[in-house]
Amino acid sequence: GTDIATRCCSDVALPGFSQRDGGAHPYESCPFADSEVDGVCYDDTSYDEAFNLCAGVGARLCTKAELESDCAAGTGCLHDLRMAWSSDPYP
Repeated sequence: GTDIATRCCSDVALPGFSQRDGGAHPYESCPFADSEVDGVCYDDTSYDEAFNLCAGVGARLCTKAELESDCAAGTGCLHDLRMAWSSDPYP
């Protein structure tokens, strides 16, 4: 498996999503974020699966900068301990 988690972000409030300060970068405004998709934790997904899971609830994958700013931290599923897919292309 890929062992890469799904975390979703949204620029508008969605059920179950929370918004936080940017942790190490508090000047950056964070989007709303959640680690559960319809109440389910996905900790072993492909990029396409993660993209489609987020899109299915009206959200998107978080950007690399949002993840690095801890915008999705503390949103459940123990995903703070895992890598998560981002919307940024691989360098």
